[in-house]
Amino acid sequence: MMMADMPHWVPPQKPDMMQQIREMEEREKQRNSHKQTDNTNTTKGMNPMDFFTKYAVKD
Repeated sequence: MMMADMPHWVPPQKPDMMQQIREMEEREKQRNSHKQTDNTNTTKGMNPMDFFTKYAVKD
């Protein structure tokens, strides 16, 4: 989530770069809010579609 406050770390040249940023932010949120589970291991190897399909619907 903190990465969102540092827009200089990746220039917004391509749309899919922004998608990668959102994906990483979502992973950080899941990792921080579900520390007690093994989600860290499962999310790291997932592609964005699998990730959002599996975790975005949880909330």
